[in-house]
Amino acid sequence: MNAVSKKNKYREYKRTMAALLVVIMVSAVIFINLFTHVVTIVRYYGDAMEPSLSDGQVLVVLQTDNVKQGDMAAFYYNNQVIIRRIICEGDNQITVEKDGMVVINGEPFVESYTSNMSLGQCNIDFPYYITPGHFFVMGDNRTISMDSRLKEIGTVPQERIIGKVIFDI
Repeated sequence: MNAVSKKNKYREYKRTMAALLVVIMVSAVIFINLFTHVVTIVRYYGDAMEPSLSDGQVLVVLQTDNVKQGDMAAFYYNNQVIIRRIICEGDNQITVEKDGMVVINGEPFVESYTSNMSLGQCNIDFPYYITPGHFFVMGDNRTISMDSRLKEIGTVPQERIIGKVIFDI
């Protein structure tokens, strides 16, 4: 191999390494932005969302304020991330019957994700009016879940919502 051939191979190697470095840097920037502004990874702890979620499950949360009834939502409560289900949006009236049946504006709310219907832990009076810009949330395991049925937690204001759970890892 002559000196010119070695020099050309070295230049080609340098170009390849430079291109690889650019690809790695661009990928890192995209990855950082994705996990800063688009999705959040959270680990779920507890049994309030059984059978839908299990203790220790890792979840991907899409950062959005576009959550709706039936979505599993992540929100901040006492500097912790909590996962509960959106049952009702603001400017509505909700009642949870003694047998656990949820009634929204006088209409029964059919829920397929929970078989554990219960009034559970509750210290609010029904019917309960939900302030606009707030969400009434409940865990799927209604017997033990601490959620909007407790005055201490109450409804969740829009600004505390992180987003909705889109899948688990």
